[in-house]
Amino acid sequence: MLLFNLQVNLRIKTNLSSKNKELDFVIPKMELSRNVNVKLREKVLRMTSEERKRLGINKSTLWHIKKNLSEEKTSKIYEKILLKIQ
Repeated sequence: MLLFNLQVNLRIKTNLSSKNKELDFVIPKMELSRNVNVKLREKVLRMTSEERKRLGINKSTLWHIKKNLSEEKTSKIYEKILLKIQ
């Protein structure tokens, strides 16, 4: 990201210092890759409150993870919770 900002700043500086009256911006293609573990997702969505208690996961933590997964948002599962689930 820092390299991208430096490239944009350099391009702006070059365009402003030139005699050209037009600005030319090139937006690089960004590729987003989302590595979703389907088995882990299914396991979390099917988890019961008894399993949650046995694994030592807070009720609200599981609720938020399930909510984000069901809305297909990118969900961040912290390592501490991930280790308990797996």
